[in-house]
Amino acid sequence: MKVAAVCLLALPAVAAFQLAGARPSLRVVPATAGRAAPVGPVMNSEEEGIRAGLVTEVPFEVRFSLGNLISGSGAVLLVYSVLAFLLNNGESSLVQTLGFVYGIPASLGGLALKYAELPPVPVETTPAAVAAREAKATKVQKKIFSDATRFCYGDAHMEEPLKALKFAPPGRGPPELKSFREWVSPTGGYALSMTFFAPYTPYTVWKQRGKKYATFFGDGDGTIRAELRKVSSEKRLVELSLITVEPGESTDPLERLSDGSVVPLTVEIPPLGESAPAPVA
Repeated sequence: MKVAAVCLLALPAVAAFQLAGARPSLRVVPATAGRAAPVGPVMNSEEEGIRAGLVTEVPFEVRFSLGNLISGSGAVLLVYSVLAFLLNNGESSLVQTLGFVYGIPASLGGLALKYAELPPVPVETTPAAVAAREAKATKVQKKIFSDATRFCYGDAHMEEPLKALKFAPPGRGPPELKSFREWVSPTGGYALSMTFFAPYTPYTVWKQRGKKYATFFGDGDGTIRAELRKVSSEKRLVELSLITVEPGESTDPLERLSDGSVVPLTVEIPPLGESAPAPVA
């Protein structure tokens, strides 16, 4: 009996020993090479959201003026109702009554919409540039061109992308898109140049964002090179060009100088002795 009791007491210890011994041995996994770091600066969540809108296709686009359509139809309905009322010696039918009811608000609403309407951006192009756009333009280039060449309501053309790139100083609006220029690059790529009126955004700020242009406006596969040009210091005009590149071609941002030459885009840093004015005694 004593032997049986001792065996019963020893069973849990034996089971625990067997379970512990049954555990699989740890296998050392060799370290693998880390993933390659993304090329170019990493975008934050705001920039990612705005860029997603630049590549999202819409089912249809309104290519005519809604303000003209609504205000014009309201005015026609109102004039018809007034003339019919006068020609019928002050008697009005249901159609004429509805004309009064809907004609006045439609006319006022159309005029208000017309007041907030932005016309399409003018485009300077050539047949060769149009053919290059159809064949080589990226989704972002096509979306920018399509959005800015139709009537816009509410936000200005390119307002959200420019805000995401921090081109709007506190209390001020972003630069205003004034015109497009399409051309073909020397390597055969499609080039979309945008001229901005930037009264509150110094040219140095445009140059500081140089590394982000290809990432923000590109399709994510290294197909865009940015080119910056100061059009006029007095008129505060800056031109930003988005140019498609061939495989193996550099995507580093460039700057076009006043003499037409192209140099790497860099930000000049003043010498230490000139960084701040001397204190006044």
